[in-house]
Amino acid sequence: MEDLKIYLPQEIQKKKFQGLDGLRGLSIVMVIASHALIDLIPAHARYIGKTGVYIFFVISGFLITTLLLKEKLVNGSISLKNFYKRRAFRILPVVYLYLIILFFLNIVYNLGITRASFTTSFLFIKNFSMHKDWYTGHFWTLGIEEQFYLIFPFLITILPLRFYKRLVILLICIIPPLSYVYFMKIDLHVFHVNWSTHLALGLAPHLFGQGTVLILIGSLFSILFLTGSNFINRIYTKANGLVSLVLFLVGILSCISVFPWYIENISEVFFGICIAIAMLLNLKEGSFFGRTLSWKPLKNLGILSYSLYVWQELFTHKQPWNGNLFLNITALFVVAGLSYYFYEKKFLQYKDRFRKAESDTTVHSPVMTPAL
Repeated sequence: MEDLKIYLPQEIQKKKFQGLDGLRGLSIVMVIASHALIDLIPAHARYIGKTGVYIFFVISGFLITTLLLKEKLVNGSISLKNFYKRRAFRILPVVYLYLIILFFLNIVYNLGITRASFTTSFLFIKNFSMHKDWYTGHFWTLGIEEQFYLIFPFLITILPLRFYKRLVILLICIIPPLSYVYFMKIDLHVFHVNWSTHLALGLAPHLFGQGTVLILIGSLFSILFLTGSNFINRIYTKANGLVSLVLFLVGILSCISVFPWYIENISEVFFGICIAIAMLLNLKEGSFFGRTLSWKPLKNLGILSYSLYVWQELFTHKQPWNGNLFLNITALFVVAGLSYYFYEKKFLQYKDRFRKAESDTTVHSPVMTPAL
């Protein structure tokens, strides 16, 4: 069976994609606002921060898959070794700097962060850990990103793209209902399974159900876009300039738990699809939302988004030194800026040495996690 053919749409040939830096900037604002105002806003409104993280997941899946498929098209193969080196130089330096500084703050301010919490953060397995604390709580997202990087780029490399696409669709369809059954403990009540069976069934939801599905949605839409899917082509050519904004807002509303249409683990899939389509439509020059997201302050925030995400737990809530919220947020931006421009960029120079696809059509890898 002939494999799917990869194409490079005009929008993908650009060095910068319209709207994506701004979308990251908007997402990090959602995260910071949610954490900084956690004691002042209703519980359901705090979900806006998690929604910001979910947007990062979709962007990450789209950009990583686009990068890998582009490398395959330009060079005929994908270098996993260089991919992992690029990811390591982007993600690890600031994370480990944060943990080192947090280690000393834990001693000075007696923050109560356990050795196990540091260990699970260092190993990027926080999403599996029962050791929770505020200052490393955001590492659950970094763990999900790292686990995706370890598994799925390898699968993209060894599997025909057609089979990889089918696998991704299968996981997107299966994991959300399985996660719903597991986390709601329906299997214990309806199927009368014992705890050991319940925990065994939880491996897939823990590994794939807490954000990975959203990364896979981004990955799937990258494949659909780069292989000329009729479904995507129809939407892309017929949608007007406001559709991406409408889809973005509908996606956000679908994930607010107080609304009657919200179904845990299921609504997130609908959200991911809305964000993925909106993201693709933002690539078009005529997209109103894409042009809005290209506003320079939002783009600059997007560039700093990973740095801001790593450092923000220290400055948005439960600050060891207390202090004025405005001063703490100002300090966050100062620290993140210094971290990015005077520390992380030195490692980014090394990262670029391992970029195999060197041409005018090079795709830039994502800033977050948020990896990216």
